[in-house]
Amino acid sequence: MNKLLVFFSLILVASMVFVTTPNTVHADSQLDILIKITQNTKEHIKNDIDKLSDISQEVYDFYDEGARETVLLTQAAEKEDVVSARQHFISAMIAFKQTSLAISETESQKTSQTIISDQSQTIKKYENNIKKLKLISAKLNTDIDFEQIDQLLALAKANYAKGSLKQTEEVLSKAASEGKQIQKLLYEISEQNRIIKAKQFVQKHTERINSLILQAKTFGLQNTADVLQQSKIQLLQANTTSQIKQQFKIIIIYKQKVEQVKEISQAGLLRLQSLLVPLEKKAQSLAGDLKENSAADHFLKKAFNLIEEAKQDIKDLEYAPGRTADAKYLDLTIGKKIQTIKELLMKVERLIYISS
Repeated sequence: MNKLLVFFSLILVASMVFVTTPNTVHADSQLDILIKITQNTKEHIKNDIDKLSDISQEVYDFYDEGARETVLLTQAAEKEDVVSARQHFISAMIAFKQTSLAISETESQKTSQTIISDQSQTIKKYENNIKKLKLISAKLNTDIDFEQIDQLLALAKANYAKGSLKQTEEVLSKAASEGKQIQKLLYEISEQNRIIKAKQFVQKHTERINSLILQAKTFGLQNTADVLQQSKIQLLQANTTSQIKQQFKIIIIYKQKVEQVKEISQAGLLRLQSLLVPLEKKAQSLAGDLKENSAADHFLKKAFNLIEEAKQDIKDLEYAPGRTADAKYLDLTIGKKIQTIKELLMKVERLIYISS
């Protein structure tokens, strides 16, 4: 529209020049103005053409006509033929105006084609998205009604087929809004299902958590037991999967602490057993060398009794593992007995050696 106004304005200005000014006065300068206007218009149109990638033959034809009239205008001006110059000027302006109109029409067609292409792609995308939503809905076993969005998509296709671009755009907008609502609803259902499954998982692992709490108490880890108890309560009261995950992270951390103490406890038991086993074998070996040595026999019996007591103590610790983490307790009980066993066996060895 602006281009058309420019063309009409130029023609109007040029006409006013010839009307208000006698042909014999300043004719050369007036013709120069016409030539300059025409050449500027020609360059302007040429720039518009150069910016386009696909130009119709009609545009080139109008432009060539305007270019020819510009040449004729220049020739008429050189001959000072004002009447011919004016006619060529008007013809050039009309040709350039037609060129501009043809360019505008080409651009408009391209815009329409782009919109049509975009809408076609949008319809295909929406079809695929709706299929995905239906699959998700079926997987979640929901009763979501897709009738409305199916109808909107069918209407969009019908409008598109008729070339009703504006109506198609409006319907696609409604379909997009409906799709977002369905997507939101499916997400909420999915999240709720995840919470239900997570709660079922929590219920399933409650007994394990209780067992872990008991182990922590057994090992004397009261603070750990308290934290685990609190986490269990939080798990049972959790309303989101993130809350459940957070509490399980806490439980895993404290479970590792209990496991570490448990490993230390087991290592302590193995250490005690490793000390006791060779002493028992040595006592059995010495028993075969007694040869009616009453003193040695007396000490050896005491050693065997202590060995049995120590073995029972170690066995008892398996049911009270918290004690194994107490090094002082072990030294004062089983450790002391093991040391006594060593001393008794040394006495037995010495007595057997003396009597042999």
